[in-house]
Amino acid sequence: MNNPTAIKNIFAFVLLAAVVSGCTIEPIRNDEKVVIPGAPDWVNKGTQIVGDSDTRLFRGVSSITLRGDMALQKSIVDDASMAEVAKILSSYMDEISTEYLTNSERAGNSRNHEDSVLKKIDESALRQINESVSAQIDDAIARQFKSSVSPGFKNEITNQINDVARRKIRVAISNQVDFLRELEEDISTQIKEAVANQIKKTIKTNLAGARHVENWRDPKTNMLWSLSELDMKHVKGTVSGMGEMNTELKSYFDANAEVVFDRIIRDRDNVNPFARKY
Repeated sequence: MNNPTAIKNIFAFVLLAAVVSGCTIEPIRNDEKVVIPGAPDWVNKGTQIVGDSDTRLFRGVSSITLRGDMALQKSIVDDASMAEVAKILSSYMDEISTEYLTNSERAGNSRNHEDSVLKKIDESALRQINESVSAQIDDAIARQFKSSVSPGFKNEITNQINDVARRKIRVAISNQVDFLRELEEDISTQIKEAVANQIKKTIKTNLAGARHVENWRDPKTNMLWSLSELDMKHVKGTVSGMGEMNTELKSYFDANAEVVFDRIIRDRDNVNPFARKY
């Protein structure tokens, strides 16, 4: 970061946060649920995706122990709940992009494609043998012998040379196969990185649609809780309008966004890990 103003602003924010007396952001521990009596349902459930047949929401929850400047700490905890929305949206988008890439590879049938390429290489190599070796043999015999040679003599030389040529061609093909496989892996890696970059842009764009919903203060602990939400409808609308995103990824997201969302909820809430997943 080379922007002096940006560096100064970040330093000022960090310094301000450090000097606020008792200003402590409490992480949401979804792995250690603690039910707070009298608290709203969203406080006890924490950061997660929630939904029904009509509504699907990305919910971010955070908390802070109130000491000192109330307005400042409320602003901090509200920003923290927005950050929680970003994290859960990121996890969701990673899930759907992974499925997209997996299905794309399966649909592309990369193994069959590789076999087809290798077959073409093999056929091409054999054609080159048949077309060029015979001409080279004729030229060599003409230079070596002044008179014409018998067909049997020429055939014996041709067969031996063809065997040698085929062995060498096979070695060259093997090297080319290794090259193609490495190239395929490089291409696959670049595709995944490109998709990941598009997903990151989607997350950044969608956060503009997140909204702070409400706060709740625990009178016993003086802890302030914050809830922020992002609606799936906004996410789908944003993705649909992104001109930079490739068409197939947008189409896949449009067709599968709710399916993946609902499956995540179903798997999360399924208390029987051996139950069949539909």
